[in-house]
Amino acid sequence: MIILCEPQCVGFEHREVNSALIAVISEAFPGEELLFLAEESHLEQVRDQLERHGVAITCRAITVPERSLSSVRRYSGDSALVGNVFETCEELGADKVVFCSITSPLVIAIKRLLPGYPQIRCLAVPHGLLRDISRPPVRPAEIPFWFRFWFSHFNNDRLQFLVYGQPILDDLVSVLPHMSRYASALDHPYFYQPAGDEMHAFGDVVKFGFFGVVHRGKGADAMYRLAEDIARAGLGDRSLFTLIGYLNDKRLDHLLNSRLNIPSAYKPLDREAFSAYAKEIDYSIFLYRPSSYRLTASGAFFDALSYVKPVITLKNPFFEHYFNRFGDIGYLCSTYAEVRDCVTEVIRSKPEDRYMEQCRNILAAREEMGIPQLAGRFRTLAATAFQNEL
Repeated sequence: MIILCEPQCVGFEHREVNSALIAVISEAFPGEELLFLAEESHLEQVRDQLERHGVAITCRAITVPERSLSSVRRYSGDSALVGNVFETCEELGADKVVFCSITSPLVIAIKRLLPGYPQIRCLAVPHGLLRDISRPPVRPAEIPFWFRFWFSHFNNDRLQFLVYGQPILDDLVSVLPHMSRYASALDHPYFYQPAGDEMHAFGDVVKFGFFGVVHRGKGADAMYRLAEDIARAGLGDRSLFTLIGYLNDKRLDHLLNSRLNIPSAYKPLDREAFSAYAKEIDYSIFLYRPSSYRLTASGAFFDALSYVKPVITLKNPFFEHYFNRFGDIGYLCSTYAEVRDCVTEVIRSKPEDRYMEQCRNILAAREEMGIPQLAGRFRTLAATAFQNEL
């Protein structure tokens, strides 16, 4: 048996990636029973998603600490959660645990409690928490819980970490070389949309989309500026810029009265609306600051691949990796000015042949990073993480 635990997410948060990860593990080890432990509303979301893809698992609801708690207040809850997970392992005869996400207090608890359970081996996914290795806490009370310290010290071969993407692992090892022994990379698990009629001809209006939750680090002001610059160039009637996501910062209210099309301002689009808007666009634009995704994957990038939308993006190591790997999947730009000029050019020229080639390359990329392919790679890395016991 493999026990998977989501120790912090509630509701729809991380629903997609957790569902896809469970599907990967299920396919990698078809003979293993999987038990998923999660907060009840998150558990239901994940189970529904898995049922749509024909994946059956056993589920058990657990209580998770409130997300808003400080590390000091969270530690006791995380410690109790880890203890309960390990006790569940003993109860059911399981010796393998996958933590689908982690907090710094949770890592402390794992490293403190794991020596008392010598049969258990763990694999943990840090997600965006890895960014904290390069930025010390601002609040003094958080300093004793700085993730960089607890992540890089008191390591145990029976606790391994999984990051979503080779460029993230490369960045991690460049900062903390000794962690290469304790970390592995896998492409971001994702349920891609069935290939349909995404490869379409341009209409009268060229449509651009911004996927994901928007805040300043994800280039919110640059989105506004781009739509305004294109309109000032006399191309406003020949272009449309849509936010396929929502805002999470009230300081971005000015975007609501801009040339951006924002179907849902402060709450996520429902599944049907998200899909409808995603299918309508021609290109996906990413204006992230170069440092924004240095140590974390972009789920929004995989949304673009899922709907077969060539990307127009500012260059950073994460995007460069996938362009180098899969070829022409869009436009990789060094500056905002290059992005603006690229958008201007595709509106004016509507490059049909190149667009179709980009879409074909994206379809090939999706095939290479599909659940069956990731399952094979996961089985290989798990052999190391779980000491060849699988």
